[in-house]
Amino acid sequence: MPQPPTEHRTIVAVDVAEFTRPDRTVADQLAVQEGLYGVLRAALTAAGAVVEDCHIEDRGDGALILIPPSVSKSELADKLPDRLAAEIRRHNATHARASQFTLRVGLHAGDIRKNANGWVGNAVVQTFRILDAEEAKTELSRSGQLVAFIASSYFYEEVITQDPASAPESYRRIEVSVKSFGGYAWLRLHGGRWEPEPAPPALVAAPARADDVVVRPLFPADEMKVLEGLLSEVETERLPMIVRRATRARIPLPRALSVWDAFVDLSDVNADADGIPPAVEFLELLAEDIGGDNAAELTEWIEQKVYNLRRTGERQERRETRVALPVQPRLHLMIVVELDAIDESRCVLSFWRQEDPLEWPPPRGGPYELAVDELERRIDDVIIAAESEWADQAISVALEFVVPRPLLGAPIMAYRKEIESGFPRPLVYDYPLSIRSLERMRSAHWHRLWRMRWDSAVDDNSSLRRIHPYGSAESKENPIDAVLSESTWVGMVMDEPPAALRAGVPLVVWHPRASAEDLRELVSRLVTGDGGIAGVPGRHRDAHLAATDDDLIRNLVVLLDDPNRKIEPGGPASPTSSGGRR
Repeated sequence: MPQPPTEHRTIVAVDVAEFTRPDRTVADQLAVQEGLYGVLRAALTAAGAVVEDCHIEDRGDGALILIPPSVSKSELADKLPDRLAAEIRRHNATHARASQFTLRVGLHAGDIRKNANGWVGNAVVQTFRILDAEEAKTELSRSGQLVAFIASSYFYEEVITQDPASAPESYRRIEVSVKSFGGYAWLRLHGGRWEPEPAPPALVAAPARADDVVVRPLFPADEMKVLEGLLSEVETERLPMIVRRATRARIPLPRALSVWDAFVDLSDVNADADGIPPAVEFLELLAEDIGGDNAAELTEWIEQKVYNLRRTGERQERRETRVALPVQPRLHLMIVVELDAIDESRCVLSFWRQEDPLEWPPPRGGPYELAVDELERRIDDVIIAAESEWADQAISVALEFVVPRPLLGAPIMAYRKEIESGFPRPLVYDYPLSIRSLERMRSAHWHRLWRMRWDSAVDDNSSLRRIHPYGSAESKENPIDAVLSESTWVGMVMDEPPAALRAGVPLVVWHPRASAEDLRELVSRLVTGDGGIAGVPGRHRDAHLAATDDDLIRNLVVLLDDPNRKIEPGGPASPTSSGGRR
């Protein structure tokens, strides 16, 4: 699939200094975050940018701002320092000490690309690396200034030094070594000397004595050293899943290259309402996943840490409600097709892409309006975008297609991906595929019977005796509803797509040309095995891969509806969802 085109942007990354310092409550942090966005909007506008034309991405204690090329870099470098300092000074003058802040600002420019999930490119990564320069953090803290500007070597040489109004002489070169980035940047401290508002006299503590309690960081240096020793060699294929569960998917974090990197990123994230920091929850989940001596040492460390935080009860509550990570987890991508009410040659495609196998439903992606004959290509786009999101997860994936009745006979088992590569690959090579009923998904008054039959069949290894060989509806004396009113049946075999699914039968199998005897043999292979009917998609895929070109299994259509994965078709889309070309 072709990469999206590059687009040039001025890149500004900002970070509130010491956002999680001990004297800040959650209310203070909310005031700081709100103040930060007020400062940014006012300063960007004064520097010549239209805020609505900029892409602003929240980073919890900071933000990423992408400024279009129509805004002059020279004007930005000239005006932004003064305006940011002025707006921060105005904010700090009207807020209590714990809600006041100083700011680090990274400046860079370069070509980046926009994909389905946002903006990516080395230029963005480099901006955040120079923003995290240790020398910049230390100098801002020591100086008492309001803003530390850290310009990349490119931005300094190509923009700042070319215009005296940008005060190039006020910058000095600093070395930067952050993660895999090594190089230098240019630092300017700006805004005049500033001291936080002193605490009210009634709150001033008595002079410290040697035996006084000293407020320490959440993870002091000695603890970090111990944890680095425990985590530096640990590996797990479930790292992205564990990070997501530790943060409860509340904030986006950079993809961690290692367990230790993930912990360091989480160590600066605020605790949840129950007082358990995400970094501690991460260690708890990690210990459950890895087992062995390292897990035992981690658990011992966690118990002591939680005791020191006075959160033993809250930790126990979490442990009692936590669902264990599956031994063989699987992610699902549900693709839903809804026909246009007037023109059935047109349709709307939406998708629900799972990031954690224990979380359902995920946000809705799309929707996209398209012609029915374009479905295979647009589904290809959605799958390629999903695979890009899952790139760092070693986990199996299943595809589910929720379609209306007229599309139940569509050749979905023959759909392919990577079509534009010139070497398309059948979806069945890489995924178990399930076809599901949009009609049933929408009909809540059918769901009770549906769930009852599913629950009775999911672990029943005698499912074959519960599959009714009904055949063609037109050739039967008794209507299908009467036949299936007996709760024994959890599936049925047809020689045409089903007309209705009101009886709640979760498994329906049909074939356009197979005899009853052939169909029974095929169905026997599909439903026999561990997991009962829940394992049908996997066995269907295995049989399809082993089949010859003229094998009947290739045209066998299997509808399998799991009531544990339901969505609301036509519901609101996620504000950031996307899935490929529009």
